[in-house]
Amino acid sequence: MNVVEFLGLQAAPGSQRWQMTIAREHCGGRDSIYGGCGLAASIEAAEACTNRPTLFASCQFLGPARLGECLDLDVHLSSAGRAVTHARVIGSVDGKETFITLISLGERSFPATGTWNRMPDVPGPEGLPARYILESNRGGLREILEERAVTDDPDGIMRNPDGRAAVWARLPGGVPASASALAIIGDEVSTGTSAVIEPDMQAPSIDNTLRVVRPRACEWVLAEIDLHAAERGFAHGTVNLWTPDGELLGIASQTGALRIRGT
Repeated sequence: MNVVEFLGLQAAPGSQRWQMTIAREHCGGRDSIYGGCGLAASIEAAEACTNRPTLFASCQFLGPARLGECLDLDVHLSSAGRAVTHARVIGSVDGKETFITLISLGERSFPATGTWNRMPDVPGPEGLPARYILESNRGGLREILEERAVTDDPDGIMRNPDGRAAVWARLPGGVPASASALAIIGDEVSTGTSAVIEPDMQAPSIDNTLRVVRPRACEWVLAEIDLHAAERGFAHGTVNLWTPDGELLGIASQTGALRIRGT
């Protein structure tokens, strides 16, 4: 899937502004933009303006951008060095800011490489059930993002009181080698809260962060979710993103506000 085409991103002539109209497939369960889609749009806009690949991106959500609204994304280059560019992407609707993304882009050649985390030993997606989602929350992005829950429950309900859960995910046509695709798939900490605390629990994010190791095209991506803590009404977690053969693509993290789905 081409993420730019999926988001409907278009560049405004002669500026560092991009625009998209928020469609149903860009939304979560409440007809506002899905956090991972907002981060993905920021990444694509910044990469287009700098011609550099994303290393790190962190999006702070200030307010909702709703179904049918025109979202403006203005890219501001804060610093451009030999290897790394630092930028800000401001998302707004009718002049009102809805999110701000800090993003670092670039790459270097250096001989030291390695991955010291290891992919968990879990079954592949074939034969696993679709992840349980409350019926009222099944529209929007969830209609095209296929998820298979690593669970023995035939209904796809995950119960992981140890704080660790896993979901296989893929986009239509597979997962492309792009940081923006990882931003969409990595938005899974809320999934971890439902697995660890209560099946109908969720944690809409106040931020989405992604650290990119190396994007790689693959059919499925394993989202290994670690829910680290829940306190003061918020949950904190990380998501390691793996290829089926155990290559680490990136690390996502989020803080989310706890609530029961539908409330």
